[in-house]
This record gives sequence, structure tokens and C-alpha cells, in this order.
Amino acid sequence: MLGSVKLITPLGRERVVEPVKKTGLRALLLYSSSEPNFQQLVEQTRGKASENNYTLEEYDARNLSSSDEERFLNDIRTIPPQVRGQVKSGGGRTLPISNSGRLNRSIPILIFYDGPKPVDVYPKDLKGIRHDLSSAFKNPGATGDLSVEDCIATILSSRPQLLDPEFQLADAEFGTGSGVVDLVFKDSGGLYMLVEVKETADQETVGQVLKQSNGMKSKLGLTSMRKAIVALRTSGNVPDACKAAGVELYLVEAKRQA
Repeated sequence: MLGSVKLITPLGRERVVEPVKKTGLRALLLYSSSEPNFQQLVEQTRGKASENNYTLEEYDARNLSSSDEERFLNDIRTIPPQVRGQVKSGGGRTLPISNSGRLNRSIPILIFYDGPKPVDVYPKDLKGIRHDLSSAFKNPGATGDLSVEDCIATILSSRPQLLDPEFQLADAEFGTGSGVVDLVFKDSGGLYMLVEVKETADQETVGQVLKQSNGMKSKLGLTSMRKAIVALRTSGNVPDACKAAGVELYLVEAKRQA
């Protein structure tokens, strides 16, 4: 059975080609129609959507409304981290979300849905491996095993109060201008704290955090902020190095309750 292609025009009208029986599976392609280099990729994506019984919706990134952009950003962020991996640009990677936290309109982006629920996005960086649109239809929504650092970051994202009762998550994978930091929290007084998550923290981690904090201060015009490392273990004399550098150090441990 062949899938259908649904084109969303800049005015919001739909043009459906080869209508078929609905499957509940759909993909949404965002790209700039003014970029000729994208056309071959777009044609390939249309073909793969048809072969795999996905309804494909296409949006021209040049004409997105602010409400559409916010909806797509929210959809991407809603996808579980063990599926989407890293989706924020930085460290030489160009991914769906820009350094400034906006939708990246300079590349094609493909979002998969099962009914109304977003289940995957491409391109993405999953456990250090880049996954482009060319491999998107192989197994969308498949989960990858979370690393120790991913697990810790996921817990802290959902429970920032473990670090401070006043904390709220401000951002994740934030581009500081001097590297991408794992998590950024903000307290009720507006004070930020950046957090670097490591399975094993060492002296290099301390230097990395100092560099990131300086970059973040410069980027946001901050005069003060907190900085921290959350790790499963340390290597070397990290506690003393953290004290000397003004970096908070948290170690993950299990606490017996009964």
C-alpha cells in the first residue's frame, strides 16, 4: 500500500497527493524550498515515506509562523531523550535546535508522529553517532540505551529540586560559546547554575566547567552564577580542585531507606 504526501502551503492550505487509507503514522518535513541543495533529499524523503506507509506533511521553513515554530520546538523536546539524543546545535554539530534555542531553519528537519504524539526527530546525535534523514525511516522511535550520564541528566531534568529546592530547569545542551553544557538551572531569584554531568569527573572536567561558565557569563551578560559538576565518581584530587575553583561537586549515591 502506498502512502500519501500532504503539502502544507504557506497559506496553510493542504494539497494531498494520492490519498490512501490512514495508518496513524505520519512524518513532518521542515525545509527551505529556496534551497536547491535540499530538493534531492526532499524527493528521497517523499519516496521513503510512501514506501513505509507514512503520511508526509511538508512545511516551508521560510514561512513558519511563530506559533508553528513553538509547536515544533515543543514536539522535539517532548520526544524522550533516549530516542532523540542530542538535538541542540553546538560543538560543530548542526542539529534541529539552534544555539539560541530556536528552530534551525538552515537544515531539513524530519519529525515522526504516532497519531498526535511526536516519537522521533532527525537529524540527531545519539550517543555520539549522528543520524541523518537518510536513515530516518529504518526504525523511527526506537530507543537507544541510555548512558550513565544520560540517566543522571534525565533525573536532574525532571527533579531539579534534588540540587536546590528553588531550582527550575532553564535549558539543556546549552551552547555557552565555549562549549555545550549539559543542564542550566535557575532559582527564584534569577541566579543561574550550569551543571556538567560526568560518569567520572577529573581535573579536566573542572577546567571545562570554568571555561563554560565564562562563556555563559559573556553570552548572557551575567556578573555572577553558580557552576557545578554532578558525577558518579571522581578521579584524582577533584574535590580540592572544585573548592579552589568555586565549583560545586555532587556525587550520585544510593541512600538506604529500610
